[in-house]
Amino acid sequence: MRANIRTALAAAVVLGLAGCGGGGGGGGGGGGLPIGFVPAPAPAPPAAAELKLTVEIAGSVATPDGAGTYSVRPGQEVVVKASDSVAWAASGGGGTATLIQDVDTGATQWVSRFANSSKTDAASYKLEASASEGRTKQVNFAVQTGSYDNGDYMVFAANGSRQKLHIDFDAKTYDVTDAAGDKTSGTFSANGTGWVFSNSRVPGIPNNATFLTLKDSFAGGFPFAVPFSSPVTYKNAPFIATRAFVTTQAKLDGTYDRARVDYTSADRESAIAQIRISDGGTVMKQCVDQKIYRIENCPSGSVATTAVAADTEAGLWTLKDTSGAVVGKFGIAMVEGDKIYLSAGTSTALANQVMAIGVPAAATYADFNASGWATDGDINLSTVSPGLYSLTAPGGPGITKSLTLATIVDAPAGMRIAFDRADASQQYFAMRSSKLDVLIGTRGPSSPTRGYLHIGVIQ
Repeated sequence: MRANIRTALAAAVVLGLAGCGGGGGGGGGGGGLPIGFVPAPAPAPPAAAELKLTVEIAGSVATPDGAGTYSVRPGQEVVVKASDSVAWAASGGGGTATLIQDVDTGATQWVSRFANSSKTDAASYKLEASASEGRTKQVNFAVQTGSYDNGDYMVFAANGSRQKLHIDFDAKTYDVTDAAGDKTSGTFSANGTGWVFSNSRVPGIPNNATFLTLKDSFAGGFPFAVPFSSPVTYKNAPFIATRAFVTTQAKLDGTYDRARVDYTSADRESAIAQIRISDGGTVMKQCVDQKIYRIENCPSGSVATTAVAADTEAGLWTLKDTSGAVVGKFGIAMVEGDKIYLSAGTSTALANQVMAIGVPAAATYADFNASGWATDGDINLSTVSPGLYSLTAPGGPGITKSLTLATIVDAPAGMRIAFDRADASQQYFAMRSSKLDVLIGTRGPSSPTRGYLHIGVIQ
């Protein structure tokens, strides 16, 4: 009896399973039907997050007008940040606005400045960001009228100070403000191919406070305070003013031939070295040996290594020693297509005033003609021909310096030592980028040229 009950229950279970879909795989043959299994459909992948864009103009988050358009003045830096990797496509629609794209543009940010050739009408510009899965966003700009070169610049001055320049090419006015907040202002006017500052610090004729325009930068001379003078006196000195800073750390990498002048209350000094920034812009190595070496040939005991980190001031980077102490600040600016190392201000390590300029290490030193300015207050025309570097006052044919150029064993290939033909104790080092000419006096307490710096613009 019990066996019959067990057999009946087993049959009922089989029938129940078959009624639930078991056994549906065969097409009819005899025998028992297997238990069927229908897999659940795979879950759909989550939808991609909405693509978002943030717009910053001149360092601040911007708000569009009621029509969704962002108003921007010519020359202002525009940064558009994307929430995902995108491809950028910009279009001016055939109008009068043009685009100057920055080296810091990448997959998640677009960095550019606009120019507008119209003197009377604003111009439109469109930027589209395209991400994966067909996600797109568009930003519209209205580019106002005005000179592209108007705006704010950071000044690296050869008196060892870092200052701020605000300049208006439409009104022909400017002001320069130092770290203590001391401001001087005036007008400027055209002077041949360049410009001349009018300033109460300039006593009269000749006025060597002139400058030339470069892409998002200026080079010139200006009456800055003489280092540690009391009461304060002023003297024309070279400067580089720029707003074209490299702000992506990995793009700082490079090897630079650097010239530096240092001023104390009692003396002045020069320093010449090759430096290298590497490891994605996080490490700087400089050869501090008394002999000038290429960085790869510098004795290990003469290689100073510092860590590089972003500074709180936009465009600048701090140098930290092994203890974490800040030992300096610098910026890398794009000047006419070259990365230029710039540093100026009071040294945190030594309390002296410092200005440094570094040009990209080069394989050679090509001939050129240039206009420039020097720490002795002069304005110069420099001419380099094979084996000769000449400085001439622009007002006449007299040569103020006639220097013999020579290569240096183990030194950077793009650097030359320059001897005064009339006085061999007068020695300098020369280096250049594609657009900048640098001549610095040799270092050491017995060097009569120590602390001398000339910066020129190559024509």
